[in-house]
Amino acid sequence: MMHRPAFFRTHCRKGGFTLIELTMVVSIIALLAAITIGVGASMADSGRKRATEGVLQALDQALDDYINTTGGIPPALVRIPSENLNDEVEDLVGSGNDAYYPAIDGVLNVIIPNSDINAPERHYVVNSVGLFLASAEGGIDVESLLNTLDNRFVNSYDIDGDLQPELQTVFDAWGNPIRYVHPKFDGVIEDSTGPGDRRMLGDAGEFIDVIDTAYGYFTDSYLPDTNLIPFYMIGVRRNKILEIDQVQAQSAGDDPVEADSDGGICPTQRPYFYSCGPDGDPSTVDDNIYTVVPNFIDPF
Repeated sequence: MMHRPAFFRTHCRKGGFTLIELTMVVSIIALLAAITIGVGASMADSGRKRATEGVLQALDQALDDYINTTGGIPPALVRIPSENLNDEVEDLVGSGNDAYYPAIDGVLNVIIPNSDINAPERHYVVNSVGLFLASAEGGIDVESLLNTLDNRFVNSYDIDGDLQPELQTVFDAWGNPIRYVHPKFDGVIEDSTGPGDRRMLGDAGEFIDVIDTAYGYFTDSYLPDTNLIPFYMIGVRRNKILEIDQVQAQSAGDDPVEADSDGGICPTQRPYFYSCGPDGDPSTVDDNIYTVVPNFIDPF
């Protein structure tokens, strides 16, 4: 058998890569890049989670300080001084009067008398931690609390620009407001056609009138003059949207339904705080970050 000269074999090895070899190299580079990106994203999320946990612990400690100082939890109906109100709310409650807001982790629906005919009814997410801080000022030094936090997590927040006051609020490391759940407004709050009814799958649910004492949220003696609640009718909703809701809405040709909250129930008669996590969705509770994990029930 003839053998090729050594110089010839060496010369062959110096040739270009085959298509298979190139494909393998590109695949390996792509795999290494994907692993690097994945590890980097995981480390970034881990850092954000730790930072958010620190923010939540500070808020929870502030709640403890308030309870130890006052002997009770903050009120569920929060007084906002007149100097913090904008012109539209002042017009509703009267100049110089304070206003009251329910501290709900959910959505408010309001019908404003004598409003622009194109927008007499509006709904918006409640700035629940802003209301917590406002309600806690009588029991703790809120300014000192906020000064202990990194200033990137604290900012003034005005959700809708007219119906809610602009309040100092605490955010998580993903830039979403921390949420505050008061036991007066925990669980799932929604109404379909009447008291006790539940929403249908694929529907966000109807609001419950919070100043109608028949629903049991506030007694007559608890409520201030209802003129100081700056709405002709005020409704609250705290739903928990499931994946099947989106499927049902899509099959009916409706817009996607929006989650109002995590639907959690306070384990004790003590509020809790939580972050919606990386996805910013309160109803996907697997990635939520809690001061204390609440109880959950099937919303159906």
